Amino acid sequence: MSRTAEELMTHHIESMMNMKKDSNLDEALSDYSEDLIAITRLDGRTRTMGHDTLTSVMRNSLSFAVKIGMDIEHAVEKLNFLYRQSTENYITLVASLPPFSSFASFTYMVENGKAVYVSGYAKTAVSMPSLGIKAHPFPHNAEAMAVTDRHLANLKERDVEALFAGYADDAVILTNLCKRPLEGSEDIRRYCEGLIEKANDEIDALTDSSAKITVKEAVAELSCIAFQHRAKKTCGVLTQRIRDGKIIFESLTFQNGTPIL
Repeated sequence: MSRTAEELMTHHIESMMNMKKDSNLDEALSDYSEDLIAITRLDGRTRTMGHDTLTSVMRNSLSFAVKIGMDIEHAVEKLNFLYRQSTENYITLVASLPPFSSFASFTYMVENGKAVYVSGYAKTAVSMPSLGIKAHPFPHNAEAMAVTDRHLANLKERDVEALFAGYADDAVILTNLCKRPLEGSEDIRRYCEGLIEKANDEIDALTDSSAKITVKEAVAELSCIAFQHRAKKTCGVLTQRIRDGKIIFESLTFQNGTPIL
């Protein structure tokens, strides 16, 4: 089955809305590859997940929702999408879901019509109950994390050339700091220059030593950093796909992102 990232996400949201009515997860789970690798923090707990752990989380979440009488279809309908951008193989969304979360960010990387890499993060206003699901024991990828750490250091130093050098020539970027997807060297150079010249509040919130890092993990080609900065009243998520020491895809979302391009 060949689907774009946009087609997959549309199907996934529709499937989530029908979960309770159908009393099964087959349609929603069909959107994920058996080789799925995910980094998530949706209930105040950071997990790496494969297809097995994702299945367990979704089944336990559905059981819990049914137990407390939660109307899943209505909850999904209340999702307020603040940002949604995609290319053929990548999609990033930012949403709010009152009263549970004022900021949730999801990124899906799609191959052969299935999600192979996923990051998901929600800023939770309330303490969520544990679902009893442990993280999938993927080995930490120190090399990928080093690329992301170097990227953050270059942002902090406001080094445009070093930032630009960190991306592959055909890299793709989705960010709510830009009005369209960015692809290729020309777009990426303009993006790096824009970050340094115009995104001071956002970059400071991400790189400041007082920012609380709530997620910092890298497995396989996927790295994810999420942060909250109370003084600046913002939070955000940086997701990167890294191959051969270069960033081939990036998703950068902020709770209150101001477009720079």
